[in-house]
Amino acid sequence: MADYRTPLPRRGPLYYNKALARMADLSSSVRGASCVVTGGAGFIGSHLTDALAAAGARRIVVIDNLQSGRWEHIGAAAERITADLAALTPADLDRLLGGADFLFHLAAEKHNSSKHDPQRVIEVNVQATLRLFAAAAAARLRGVIFTSSLYADGRVTLPPMREDDIPEPRTVYGISKLAGEHLLRHFDLPAVAFRLFFTYGPRQFAGSGYKSVIVSNFERILRGEQPLIRGDGRQALDYIHVDDVVRALLLGTTGAANGEVVNIGSGAAVTICDLTAAMLDVAGSSLQPAHAPADWTAGTHRVCDNGKARRLLGWSPAVSLPAGLAGVHVWMKSQS
Repeated sequence: MADYRTPLPRRGPLYYNKALARMADLSSSVRGASCVVTGGAGFIGSHLTDALAAAGARRIVVIDNLQSGRWEHIGAAAERITADLAALTPADLDRLLGGADFLFHLAAEKHNSSKHDPQRVIEVNVQATLRLFAAAAAARLRGVIFTSSLYADGRVTLPPMREDDIPEPRTVYGISKLAGEHLLRHFDLPAVAFRLFFTYGPRQFAGSGYKSVIVSNFERILRGEQPLIRGDGRQALDYIHVDDVVRALLLGTTGAANGEVVNIGSGAAVTICDLTAAMLDVAGSSLQPAHAPADWTAGTHRVCDNGKARRLLGWSPAVSLPAGLAGVHVWMKSQS
């Protein structure tokens, strides 16, 4: 479990916490390896980059367009390339992947972009990903780790989502992530696709774009305002801490799940009412939630079956929701 008792600095390299130290022992396959991380200055990517350094990677190349990422989020020594994935040519990608052992492909246009710029979602998540995987195949990498999404499954009701469900993506983003999974198979890469569920933790929000419920309500609580619940608050989501996600990504380099799609989530759904109560508790706040009209999430229940990750990788969630929320609260206070 991550130790968040030490406040994060407002600027400069972030400290290596105890969770990162433990990650160094998780995957000997990256020790001495050369790794390329797309989207490596973003929320999950910056945590992954630090973890790769802690695990002994010899060389780390990070590619990010800085649309939502920040170089200062990375505490590790890494080659930092500011570039838009969609703008990189096949020759560019060949040069970047030359001599690499592993590719971690996290860069993507996010779910919210599906509504506002679906063409951009396809350009980055499908067309640029196609060129990237072609370069990875040509470079004969030891492994490709791809972050897919629960939106590739598309279901919003029980039972828990399984990897062998018939996919029914309902958004351009979900369609694009499913396409990425199929592109891995097309190139017959030694690869694993992780369908990430609702990942949270420090650095989740850099100041612009989509805010998660956790970030937006902690902002309200820190301002002394009531946290907001839409509808009856019974909509349920599967929250997984970024440290647990990064452990899974590192374990993806072992080859134990090559050729597979694997869910990464807690396996337990939390209602927005219960989530809000837990946030108020860790913040030591006596505020009472305010209710707003229901939105499209009313009645939804999005949770995964994570049995495959447990069987193939020996992975299981380690960060409890209260501990994870406490870490987010400390981080957000340090940013104010």
